[in-house]
Amino acid sequence: MKTQSSNSNKPIGQTLIEAGLISINQIEIALREQKKTGLRIGEILVAHGWIKQSTVNFFVEEWRSLLEDTKRKPLVYYFQKADLLDAEQISAIVCLQKLKQKKVRFHHLVVEQGYIQDKTVDFFLAYLFNIYDPKSILVANPYQVLRKYAQGIRNFSGIDLRKTPMMGVSLRGIILNGSNLSKIDLSKANLSHSSLIRVNLNLANLNQAILTQVNLTSSFLTKANFQEAHLEKANLTSAILHSVNFQEAHLAKANFSRADLTKARLPLDYPYDVYYDRHTIFDYDFNPQSRGWKEVNK
Repeated sequence: MKTQSSNSNKPIGQTLIEAGLISINQIEIALREQKKTGLRIGEILVAHGWIKQSTVNFFVEEWRSLLEDTKRKPLVYYFQKADLLDAEQISAIVCLQKLKQKKVRFHHLVVEQGYIQDKTVDFFLAYLFNIYDPKSILVANPYQVLRKYAQGIRNFSGIDLRKTPMMGVSLRGIILNGSNLSKIDLSKANLSHSSLIRVNLNLANLNQAILTQVNLTSSFLTKANFQEAHLEKANLTSAILHSVNFQEAHLAKANFSRADLTKARLPLDYPYDVYYDRHTIFDYDFNPQSRGWKEVNK
């Protein structure tokens, strides 16, 4: 059976993210601490109580050989080897299977009972049995972005991070010009003082993100969610903002010159200045002057 054995050479942090066993925010913290302490990523994750030592040991010591082994065992075997299920839980699932009127696969019940996340099940199915769910696979590798950022690299122009979960990360001053970030989840992330010129952020989630002084010139943001985001002094010149949700967003001194705000959901009150020019496109029922916006380049 041909499997995705390339995973065997990946850093442990990257593998654990793909397996859904740790979060992006947790690996970000671990990478920062590693730079200060010199400890291994696995040691830091275990010290925080985010993962069992036995699970880390499984991926470090056994995962590669299991991928290379052409003889496959039942999925439950690997869950138990990784210390993701214990004997009592396995017994409970087997009993539950017998009670079901229709046959239900073991791994479906594991997820249903909350023992293992569906993302983790998908990971094992993909790499061990070549049962591949496209919805569960990332286009790009967020671990590598975080690792390089922790090393001082800031320019990631042209990267493809479609659909990538990056919730809560801090990437201040990052350069993502010309990148594809459609459907990315950057909720509660900090990208202040960053450059995102001509970036595809269509359908992106930036709820409560900190985007102070971010340059979004000529970017595409159709149906992006900026609810409660901080966009103070952000530059959105010539940005396409069709149906964007700006409700409760903080737009103090944000610049919307030449931007297209067709069907955008804008805040109701503006106790601060927001800038536009005669080329800015609004819905017919939105009067920027009456709302307190300031026209520039008259």
